[in-house]
Amino acid sequence: MSDILRLLIRMIAITLGFFAGCLAAGLAYAFLARLVVPDDFGRFSELELTVTLVVGVFGVASLFARAVLLPAFAVIAIFEFWRRRDWLSYALAGAVIALMATAFPMATAISGATGAAIDPARMIAIHMACGIIGASIYWLLTGRSAGRWLPSERGKSAAVVPNPES
Repeated sequence: MSDILRLLIRMIAITLGFFAGCLAAGLAYAFLARLVVPDDFGRFSELELTVTLVVGVFGVASLFARAVLLPAFAVIAIFEFWRRRDWLSYALAGAVIALMATAFPMATAISGATGAAIDPARMIAIHMACGIIGASIYWLLTGRSAGRWLPSERGKSAAVVPNPES
């Protein structure tokens, strides 16, 4: 398989893994922020609850994807070239990106005259947990094979070694 095709397949896998991670983060946010509570499962009809859950999860996931797209792809590119394959690196990077994406808008909302009662510590904790969950799903689907599409170091060193018979 050519290097270009390998790179193209890897980019598609990275994109699908990113969006799956955003969906997982959106699902976690729907339950952690109490948009959907367990009492709702008995109160509403199945169709109404399903539509609410699906629309809510996709809506929150699209907001997460929009907020963290550029920083996440920068971290993914760094991890690809450094061949980072451990879960902890991805989880910490997800938490840091979520913290950055939460802290800046929250600082402007708190300093402005919004009038809404916001518990910043709870919101930051929820967003960081969702970032860790999303990054973990990304790692499960795509991150465990980071950098495998790059040429191996053994292949480079074998090509450089001179022939002893000449």
